Amino acid sequence: MWVTVRNLTCKLHPCFLHSTSHGDNVNTFSPDGLYIASASDDGTIRIWSAGSGQSTVQPLPAHEDKVNSVAVSHDGAFIFSGSKDKTVRVWNAHTGAATIPPLRGHTKSTQSVAISPDGSLIASASKDHTIQFWDTQSGAAVGEPMCNHTSYVWAVTFSHDGHWLASASWDKTVHMWDVATQRTLAMSPLRCQKDANTVAFSPDDDLVAAGDDSGRIYLWRTDTGEHTNEPLHANGNRVRSVAFSLDGMRIVSGGHDNTARIWDIAAGQCLHVLQGHTDSVRSVAWSPDGSTIATGSYDATLSLWDVSTGASLATMHGHTKAIDTVVFTSDGRFLVSGSEDTTIRKWDVRVACQLPSERGNDPVAVLASATLKDGWLVGSSGELVLWVPAEYRGCLQAAFCTLVIGGSRIVIGVGDSRLHAGLSWTSCWRVK
Repeated sequence: MWVTVRNLTCKLHPCFLHSTSHGDNVNTFSPDGLYIASASDDGTIRIWSAGSGQSTVQPLPAHEDKVNSVAVSHDGAFIFSGSKDKTVRVWNAHTGAATIPPLRGHTKSTQSVAISPDGSLIASASKDHTIQFWDTQSGAAVGEPMCNHTSYVWAVTFSHDGHWLASASWDKTVHMWDVATQRTLAMSPLRCQKDANTVAFSPDDDLVAAGDDSGRIYLWRTDTGEHTNEPLHANGNRVRSVAFSLDGMRIVSGGHDNTARIWDIAAGQCLHVLQGHTDSVRSVAWSPDGSTIATGSYDATLSLWDVSTGASLATMHGHTKAIDTVVFTSDGRFLVSGSEDTTIRKWDVRVACQLPSERGNDPVAVLASATLKDGWLVGSSGELVLWVPAEYRGCLQAAFCTLVIGGSRIVIGVGDSRLHAGLSWTSCWRVK
């Protein structure tokens, strides 16, 4: 078995994970015995030379509080995140390494981040009532904070042509901004009945949509600011996230009734109710090809849904607290999620969708699709697969989770000859 703690990989005896504890640290040796990885309860990892005892790598970076929002660059190379720790961070999407120091300037929680279509700007929204632009290369603030809102700014998004930015606030308004001048457009503010939580542009930028605490989804024309029709109504349940389909004909919303809903915009009708989460749906996203919807929930799970039928395709476990944000990469291959557990995870969509149908009696697939319950990885039939010590539960990486960005990461992987199930389970024993 191989266990990887961020950028240190250790080969361990199959079926056993053994570490020694010294104070608040958990230590493990590298395969050649030259280095020790020390994981501390302060959320840091250090790599030490076994001979000199000197630290060779500084503590690995991580958000210090929950991740409220993530965005992915259009080439899929970078992940941008905003956190309750008041910062914006930029990560290498392949390694999880921070590419520039944390972007600091907000005085309260950073609630939302967005990347401009040309990749040059990051927009961040905060509970300090402001919006700030940042240069993606240098991390420098671009212009002064934009301060027209009078309460928490909960969400920001760029138009697809990059000319506008829309922001949704708990002051019950949506503002439209000219990106070049950082000034509001004449149509602003667009008013909601209650606190606005989310905002999105249609693919052609002709419409802007917002959801509020009254359960309404508003649609305005971007050229006039006029309503296109009566608001869609999600049974009075707070709307926390909205996203347009690729053709602009439908919209998906997530709310506090533990469901997501697919709407026909022109007819004003709900087409499908996506049911399966056990807590409110905080974030929704439409795959680039329009066939799949992703949802992230306060129940700490992500789900994938078939758009045409509303059927569940996969449920992904790994986060240990509420999931606040989900986004597809531009090629649709991966899904990125951010959570109150302070981590960001990257998931392989194809593998996640294949596992339920291919699991059978394959022990590798059983392990990959297992869920964490009361310290055990549990199979779909309730079988106990693997006991996980408490200190490792927040950093386990399932087979279809390709990356964890956080204070630590543990990858459990097994070769075909190393994992045995059923009557042959004792075959993994080795006698020395």
